[in-house]
Parts: sequence; structure tokens; C-alpha cells
Amino acid sequence: MNKLWLRLGAGLLACLVVIGAAVWMTNRTNNGKRTDGLFYAASGIHPDAKLLTVDGKTVEGEEYLYWLAYGCEYLVSNLGEVDWNASLTDDMTYGDYAKTDALETVKLFSVIHQLADEKGITLTEEDLAQLQQQKDSYAAYYGGAENYSRQIQLMGISEEAYDRINSTYLLLDRLTKEATQEGGSLYPAQEDLLSYGEEHGYVTTRALYLPTIGLDEEAVESQRVLAESYVQRLRELDSDGAYELLGQLADELGMDVTDQDYTLSPETSNETLVQAIAALDEGAVSDVITTDNGLYVAMRRPLNISALAQNYFTDHLMERRQACQVTFSKLYGQLDAGTFYENLLQQRTDLAQQFAAEE
Repeated sequence: MNKLWLRLGAGLLACLVVIGAAVWMTNRTNNGKRTDGLFYAASGIHPDAKLLTVDGKTVEGEEYLYWLAYGCEYLVSNLGEVDWNASLTDDMTYGDYAKTDALETVKLFSVIHQLADEKGITLTEEDLAQLQQQKDSYAAYYGGAENYSRQIQLMGISEEAYDRINSTYLLLDRLTKEATQEGGSLYPAQEDLLSYGEEHGYVTTRALYLPTIGLDEEAVESQRVLAESYVQRLRELDSDGAYELLGQLADELGMDVTDQDYTLSPETSNETLVQAIAALDEGAVSDVITTDNGLYVAMRRPLNISALAQNYFTDHLMERRQACQVTFSKLYGQLDAGTFYENLLQQRTDLAQQFAAEE
């Protein structure tokens, strides 16, 4: 289960939610009652507070604050010390970015559950067993169930909510299988897939890559001579033989040969490379393709329908996420990401010291 895939790069700077134009919830009875957990201690927001809704479905404070903490930790791990009030763009601070990042994630989680409900897709007994096995593995790693429970507490979330988040990854796996395996309840019609592939310029290829970044002119020319020798060798063979040789050459170049073919589009990959491949007949080998980051030698392959279905499904999820109707409580507007995160770090330190003293 790839959690980074689940976040999907969010495209936050391109598709921000304008908080000021949102609908705000005013019912004070939605503020919640629970006072357990570090998230409450760090923010004053009850874990069961109705912090926002996505298409009418409640997102409680606990879930949103988990992802806000996650986003803050990600920024700190990549940037070091972060001034949460500093401007990232003309109209966004780092704190705003962290809040929007968390919002996009809870929207995606909501979309996953809504889609599963619509199609009657639930976790199987096998999935539930996998979740339990995962928990058992974590418990063994931390030295027992009690220590595992303490780790969950240090994160700030309840074990129940943490289990619910982890179960969503498996639910996404179920949806993905239904969307990418022919005959699945979410598998698109063949004509829709082909139309989608044509609209977005998808091609499937097997390619060799020779990097040129940081090389002087002589070294770049050496790479080009090598690439041209590959073109000559490949064109001496039929398409099956050339395809086999491509795998051998990729291995010699130290490329990852786990996936023999790659399905690309100009929207997600180097446009020069994709256009050069699109100009080839299936089975044909390209000339040396020069891009800003290196040289390629590519063979055009039959369009990988399975990979196309995966991209089709991903785009469908993103479109649904973008179309979500979100309403916010006043608590959400009062939440300051930087203050919350700094408080959370202190609360974690204090709780860790308490656990150490108990031991």
C-alpha cells in the first residue's frame, strides 16, 4: 500500500480551496465532548468535534488533525526549521499550505469511502486479517501491545481512528482492483479508455536512459555515441529481439528493469520524449532523443490498457475530490497550524517523559 500514492502530490498550489469563500457551520453542538489525546491538548479541538464536512459527510477533529500533523512533519523533515507564518506564495503561508494539504487528504479519504459505499465495496475477511497482522507486527516491533499503544498515543490519535485510517488504504486497494481489472464493477468501457488515452496522449514504451546532467561537452558526446550504438544494434533485430536486447541494455545501464514497459503522457512525463515515441510505429526504435535531463532510446509498444485504466481511475478520484462540497466549522477557521504543531511537539515530549518515568 503506497501512502504517498494516496496523497498523490495533491497539486495544492494549483487547486487550492478558497477558505474565505467556503460555507461555515455554526451549530455549537458540533464542537464535540471528548478530551482524550494529544491533539486535544495541543489545539483545544475535541477529537469528536465536527470540524468540517465533505459532501455532507462529517470529518472529525481527530482525523483532520492527524493529517495536519503529518503535513507539518513532512515540511519540517524536508525544510528543517519552518516559519509557519512566512509566505510560501503571495497569498499563502507555510501554515496555510499545511492546512490545505491536510484538507485535500481528508477530501480524498471521503471520496474513497463514498465511492465504496456507492458500489457496495467493503473490506474482505482477508483484508481484516491483514490489518490485524499489521497491528501485530507493529506490536512485536515496539516490544508488546502496551508499547504499541503508547506509540499511538504519542502520535496524538486514538487507536480506533488510526485503525480506520489504515483500513482506508486497503479499501483503496479494493477499489483499484475493481477499476483496473476487466470485469470489475468500476472498470470503464473499452471505448472510454481508448478515448481517454487518445485525449491525454498516452503511449507505452520501453526506453533506455543515459543521463547528461552535470556532464561536460565531451562526456555528453560520449553518451550520445553510446546511445547511437544502441540504436544501431536494436535496429538490426526484429521487434521481439530488440525488445529482449532493450532489457539487457537497461540492466547494463543500472536501470530498474522490474517494469519492462512504461505508459506515459505529455502531462506527466517529458513532452519531448513522449512526442518522439508517439511519432513511431509500434515496434519501431527511435533515433536518439535529446531532452533537458538526458538521452533516450525508445521502442514504442502496444498501449498498455491496464496501466491506462489505473491512470483513468486516478484521474476519476482527483476529479471527484476537486468537485467536493466542503463546509467548515468556526473551529477550523480559528486553527493555526504552526501553533498546533509546536504545541503538539511539546505535548509529545511531556508524554514521552511520563512513559519513561513509569517504566
